[in-house]
Amino acid sequence: MSAPNLDQRPGLAILLNSVTPYHVNLHRLVAAGIPELKFHALISHGAADFKWRVEGIPPEINLVRFGRDDEHPLDNPLRHPLWDWKKGGRIIRHIRQNRVQAVIINGYRFVSYLRVMDYCYRAGIPFFLNSDSNIRAEWPLSPSKSFSKRTIYSWWIKRASGVMPMGRLGDQFFTKYGADSNRFYHVPCWPNYDSFARVDQEQLQRFRQKYRLNDERKYILYLGRLVPDKRVDLLIDAFAEVADDRPDWDLLIVGDGVLRDELHQRVPERLRSRVVWTGFVDGAETIAAYHAAEILVLPSDMEPWALVVQEAMAAGLVVISSDRPGATYELIEDGKSGRVFPAGNKQELKRALLEITPADALERYKQQSRDRLAYWREIANPVAEIRRALCDVGVLKSGKVDLIDAQQAVQAANR
Repeated sequence: MSAPNLDQRPGLAILLNSVTPYHVNLHRLVAAGIPELKFHALISHGAADFKWRVEGIPPEINLVRFGRDDEHPLDNPLRHPLWDWKKGGRIIRHIRQNRVQAVIINGYRFVSYLRVMDYCYRAGIPFFLNSDSNIRAEWPLSPSKSFSKRTIYSWWIKRASGVMPMGRLGDQFFTKYGADSNRFYHVPCWPNYDSFARVDQEQLQRFRQKYRLNDERKYILYLGRLVPDKRVDLLIDAFAEVADDRPDWDLLIVGDGVLRDELHQRVPERLRSRVVWTGFVDGAETIAAYHAAEILVLPSDMEPWALVVQEAMAAGLVVISSDRPGATYELIEDGKSGRVFPAGNKQELKRALLEITPADALERYKQQSRDRLAYWREIANPVAEIRRALCDVGVLKSGKVDLIDAQQAVQAANR
């Protein structure tokens, strides 16, 4: 016979498609910063974009999985509509049985999510949509698909109690589709910054030895999937054209994907010894990769948010980014804390690389990058924004929370 559940607090649920380290970090902060409610992390799918190693799921986030292990969130959402509809019913039962008072839904592309939205609306349970969508990272659509998209957006926006974009470009995106800007609450991705700021020196040395990195050389890092949208080809071409002017710099490419072999072949023969490929890495090796480099380049043509910007800046890197990611607009002041170039513009990417790589410029940019991240961490507070949203709909009475207090509560729980 199972032990009785002694935690009788009403619930707050976040529904999302997969478990990642940065989700777990934010969920722990929310659970600590909103102790009046019992937190529930509801996971709808079994796989994620990366093979994340998420160990030791903290009990305070009460994680429950509703999907199969082989379900991928990027699959066609209409491939198994009946299964997804039934999954929505299981999620609804969990919401009802645990007296959930508000739901934050990360996305809107699944039948199960739309069913949960409809249930919440009819049951008088406020729900909020949290998304990394941004105005500069929209796929071009045919007229018929654009009409369908607007129809679906109109349906859920009218029912939602608010929207939780990640930044200014997200504000513009949801305003375009008719959302009320007075009901925007900014909830960006929130990694464990301290874990990226520190590196185990032995782990770093093992990483360098494993991938034969030279301690005497400096590295330009790409970290992510090797897929068309990420435009790693543009970075390789730009590096090839500045390599002779920067003989002490090499390129470190961390990640894997469908373009792996094609990108390997794209590197000119004379430069292949100066391009290091690691394949997919995770956990401590990811942190080591950041600390092995000086500059992160994010050349994407399509990138809704870009968590790597936050992680790289936490590790002390300077970021050169295309003008598409949402995080770029929040964290990079072009020409001060990093560089921003028009997506697809190789000449501007080359100019940014040549500008930042001299030693005096690099140190100046690094300091500005550290200062900018510190400032943004002071003004951005996802836990306070969630709390404000819950106060606006009457679920909570007090809207103030100090993110530092929430972090300290999490740290105390780890002791």
